[in-house]
Amino acid sequence: MDTTNDCVIRAIAIALRMDYKNVKQSLFDMSMENGFMPNDKKCYEQFLNQHGWVKQSPMKNASNKKFKLGMMPVERDMIVHTSAHLVAVINGIVNDTWDSREWCANSYYIKK
Repeated sequence: MDTTNDCVIRAIAIALRMDYKNVKQSLFDMSMENGFMPNDKKCYEQFLNQHGWVKQSPMKNASNKKFKLGMMPVERDMIVHTSAHLVAVINGIVNDTWDSREWCANSYYIKK
């Protein structure tokens, strides 16, 4: 499990191919402006929107159930929101500090 509590910064930096420290600083600056913590959805969604990423509803399988992260049909790079966690999926590969593939994939973000 993630013990560093930086999944928002890490996932965004990986997916947007940006420097980790630059993403961290940008989120902290945005946090000071909007009053939300850097890892609050209201802060990081604003950051993602500014960079051309849009939120999508969860993908569902034939049984109308949400996919587990490791079973999502991936056609492009995305940032997936699981239960209280963000993870970058690049070229179909889950990029995380721990194996989160069994977690339910809720909403996700893709580049417009």
